[in-house]
Amino acid sequence: MDGGSDTDGGGDCPMSCGPGEECVGGMCVPTGSECGPDTPCPSGESCCDGVCASLPADPMNCGACGRVCGSRGTVCQSGQCRCADGPQCGEDEVCCESGCTDVQSDAANCGTCGRACEAGQVCEAGDCVTPPCDPACAPGETCDDMTLTCMCGAGAACGDGQACCADACIDVLSDRNNCGACGVTCMGEQVCVDGGCTTDVPCEPACATGEACVGGTCQCGAGPACTGGRVCCDGACVDTSSSPSHCGACGISCGGGSCCSGACVDTETNPDNCGSCGNDCGDAADTCRAGACFCGTRAPCIFPPVCLLGECLL
Repeated sequence: MDGGSDTDGGGDCPMSCGPGEECVGGMCVPTGSECGPDTPCPSGESCCDGVCASLPADPMNCGACGRVCGSRGTVCQSGQCRCADGPQCGEDEVCCESGCTDVQSDAANCGTCGRACEAGQVCEAGDCVTPPCDPACAPGETCDDMTLTCMCGAGAACGDGQACCADACIDVLSDRNNCGACGVTCMGEQVCVDGGCTTDVPCEPACATGEACVGGTCQCGAGPACTGGRVCCDGACVDTSSSPSHCGACGISCGGGSCCSGACVDTETNPDNCGSCGNDCGDAADTCRAGACFCGTRAPCIFPPVCLLGECLL
């Protein structure tokens, strides 16, 4: 079998090297990748055991020569071993295609990545087994051989929206350290909402019309949410019972008139709001003219106090 060219650093490769490769120290490497005191590496690469390597991206020399990214993180990014888009997995986890997982208990990756248990089976100590509990216990839970019931640690099985994480029932819909599943941690400013990490924090209770939810807090424009019965209109809190620009609701303008109790009125002629809101002419007058109460053509009745058909009557 062709062991490569004798000029390729000594040869001794177990098989012929492909096009663009050469044999260096018994390994097929890209042509020109060998290095040494008299053969420097290209700019941006380092010489690791006679082979040029990019320390920021080489999983065999990640961040430093000889630092191999193992099962906890298969990708080298910026000199750090990572698992997919996340950080390197914990000591008891393995980096699989779906992310970090405990192959001792993950039914989708039982014992090794990609080995899925059959329906009805669970993963215990890295082996797919059919538990005595029916239906099978959820991941993280165990089946009590005496009672044939599922348990989380020393307690009962977890309820809806929960998962058994480290022998404790956790609300994986809202726990940022176990978001959606055990061990999934939300990063930075993210929070866990409905089992997913997000920076879009919902407001509880929901914001009123016109207000916006910003980081879990309702706001009106750049200020706080409206209080005291006021309504957020065009980014400002207004009293729609008296605002002539937003009378009764946002955007309803009285066109220069007055807003009284949430309705547009003409205080020049309205006997219930004569001259100003709330000024009721009452029984002593029957008309409002130029913002003043009249009984017919006279001033409001005093005695007798009742105006009828323009006359003060007993």
